[in-house]
Amino acid sequence: MKKLLAILLAFSMLFAFAACGGNGDEETTTAPTTTEDPFAAIDETTAAPADETTVAADETTTADATTVAGETTTVADETTTEAANAMPEGKEEIVKYYNTVINNAKKNSKSIHSNYMKHAVAGEITGIPSALDSIGQSLIKDNMGEDDSKKNVTWTSAADKNAYFPVEGETYASKLTAADVKSASITEKNGKWEIKVTTVADPRSESYSHSKGHAPKAFNAVLPGIIDGYIPGIVKSMFSVGTVATGYPSSTVVVTVDPATGNVTHANYMLYWTLYIPLGGEDVVLPFSTENDYNINW
Repeated sequence: MKKLLAILLAFSMLFAFAACGGNGDEETTTAPTTTEDPFAAIDETTAAPADETTVAADETTTADATTVAGETTTVADETTTEAANAMPEGKEEIVKYYNTVINNAKKNSKSIHSNYMKHAVAGEITGIPSALDSIGQSLIKDNMGEDDSKKNVTWTSAADKNAYFPVEGETYASKLTAADVKSASITEKNGKWEIKVTTVADPRSESYSHSKGHAPKAFNAVLPGIIDGYIPGIVKSMFSVGTVATGYPSSTVVVTVDPATGNVTHANYMLYWTLYIPLGGEDVVLPFSTENDYNINW
């Protein structure tokens, strides 16, 4: 994330100098300010339906566990297996189960392996001063792609898992509630459970934190305060750079769980986020996506 923040800092200063040296003609060609979420169309077409709480159609694999419970010769371990194999139903149950297994993965797994982190432009960039539009667009796109600091890295200590695995800097991985979730589904694939959770979209705000908003409760969300802190005060005062804001269109996490143990073995996070940099009374709007992929070892 440091690499991305450095790029954004360079942008803020680039735009600021453009605002300082611009003329009236350039101002008339600047892209219009918009507060609409640039992901609105993407959100509606790619996110799962709001009421989706799909449970795998084939639930016969749980039959053996449930019938064993009534036998007097039941082995002690079978009671825990039965509980583990009880597939949750409905959004509220699925979200609760997801919180349990992903928080357990962060706290009790042997190690977490980061396969990759990928940044991408995920919408139309608007508001860059016309004189620097081509330079700005190129600078952003040339610095997208994989982040080497999160490629093939394994974290074993509690300190490292807390620092880097979502949610960064926290001892937990999710504090989602059903109200934070647009859709939740669970299906069975090759004896494993796949859980997919999509968050409710977060509108533009200058004050998101890990406890405020929807996506920030479960993703490594780029927080506005952190980005704002990277912009020197002198730049803000000299070039009328306003307070940075962010928004988080609906974002999705997909995890694979071993139902016999409740252990998460794989997790993929797709975060969509929009950065707003007020410049001279207008917004530079930068829509991004950040994908993180992990294997969890026990």
